[in-house]
Amino acid sequence: MNILGIVLTISSIIGAAVYFAKEKDEIPIDVYRDYELFLNAMIEYREQNPDYAKDIKRLIPFINVSYKLNLKRYALSLDGKFLTVSDLPEEEAQALINEIGGDSYINGIYTYLTLRRVNDLSRIKPVAHFSMKPDSKFTTTSYITYDTSSCIAEDGEILEKKWENKQATFKEPGIFTIRLKIKDKNGNWSDVFEREIKVAEEQGIRQIETYFGSFFMVYNNGKVLSRGQNEFGQLGIGSLHASPDLKYNSMYDSVLDVACGENFNVFRFHDGSVGTSGSNRNGELASGDKNNQKTINIVWGLENIKQISAGNKFAAALDYEGNVYVWGDNSYNQLMKEDMVDSTTPIKLAGVSGIKQISCGSNFGLALKYDGTVMAWGDNSHGQLAVGYKGSIPNASVTLYSNVKSVHAGDKYSLVVTESGKVIGCGNNAYGQLGMKGKSEVLFPTELIGLKDVEQIKAKESLVLALIKTGKLYVWGNFNSPSNKPIFEPTEAPGISYVKHFTNNGKKGFAIDINNDFFIINDLTGRYEKKKMYDNFNDFIENEGSK
Repeated sequence: MNILGIVLTISSIIGAAVYFAKEKDEIPIDVYRDYELFLNAMIEYREQNPDYAKDIKRLIPFINVSYKLNLKRYALSLDGKFLTVSDLPEEEAQALINEIGGDSYINGIYTYLTLRRVNDLSRIKPVAHFSMKPDSKFTTTSYITYDTSSCIAEDGEILEKKWENKQATFKEPGIFTIRLKIKDKNGNWSDVFEREIKVAEEQGIRQIETYFGSFFMVYNNGKVLSRGQNEFGQLGIGSLHASPDLKYNSMYDSVLDVACGENFNVFRFHDGSVGTSGSNRNGELASGDKNNQKTINIVWGLENIKQISAGNKFAAALDYEGNVYVWGDNSYNQLMKEDMVDSTTPIKLAGVSGIKQISCGSNFGLALKYDGTVMAWGDNSHGQLAVGYKGSIPNASVTLYSNVKSVHAGDKYSLVVTESGKVIGCGNNAYGQLGMKGKSEVLFPTELIGLKDVEQIKAKESLVLALIKTGKLYVWGNFNSPSNKPIFEPTEAPGISYVKHFTNNGKKGFAIDINNDFFIINDLTGRYEKKKMYDNFNDFIENEGSK
């Protein structure tokens, strides 16, 4: 082959390559079809990303087609809001713009197609916003609610909300950023609205509670220490092993209060929910069945709860609306259902509303109304319901108590603290539970003589402890020990002053003073078992947690 032939051959090959490359570039595209693909891909992309894609290749993972896209004629605008198409005939480009509408336009050889249809464009841009309660001073015990009513969207319709780091309770201290964006009815996402909050650790002890072998210490940060018997799983720690020493278990996080019954316990959490654990023979756990629980069971249907209380084999909860719910044993009409043996789910008490505080005795209940009157139901075998007589009462009745500040139910007796700080009682007095001599039973409210300025009372079985304004602790009733005689008059506990927290399990008293000394009160000799207690949870973990 001569030189001329070689040149011609090479030229032919090059020409063919250029021809086929040109043919490949000039493969007709269906803009109407492809535009739908890119539009849907951009919508999916924006659901996972805060802004528009700037490179068309970023949309490819969101496109699934059976044919190969010709990307050489497509691109995205610099802000990612338009699909650009090159070299479209003017008539075809204008037809596309007329159909798609919105901000679509032509600029030279490029047609800019908005990646939102005209009927998808919102008349107003969606704006995300939220407020919080509390608005400031967040702690690990704060229960936070979020209000998004200030968000802006077309016709007020929000199709979707996407939160980041939204929590009702932050269990650990620190700085947290909460974010929100919203999607309006047209599928358009707002910019992200964010708020940074600082969550602090609330220090100190909130409550000590004990009964029937269980002991709990609740800290202000929502964490709890527990010890005691656990054969029914009543400690709620996930096992049936007894715990002789105070220990922390993470299952208790976000706890506000504990109420102890016979082999079962009730927990109130920061979010207003209620949990239970332990024996469930009479439906004490409100779990819908009668199976024991060694972990905390969240009670379905109870929310916005203000207070909990436990009797022997039944329990009650008071919500912030003033309604009372009961469950468990009904042997003494504690549930106000004469035809019911027990209930494994909460029952709202009929005719009991506008309630400020509740207290469960062994087999009866008291409910304090905001006007200072008291309602009572359940066992009345010793006149403990303060209605002036003994005998069964099928429904809640208004008692003879008045001007009451707080109610306290024990075992077959009741006590109230009046607005003036006096203590008045009714019911069984065989062991001095009512703080008076000479009467084994009292049917009409009778004042305890010699005791005033009372702040709090703890009544369990036949033992009563009362704290007065000066921080002194008084005791009466029975320590339930063969070596102790009943105490028929309120008597100051010697050697204890400036009490901050106290409780009573019916056999012993427990108190923590201003110096964080922890006293176990078995009698009134002043010879108490005493140990140093940690006022702050982290101090306990640091010094006792590894033991």
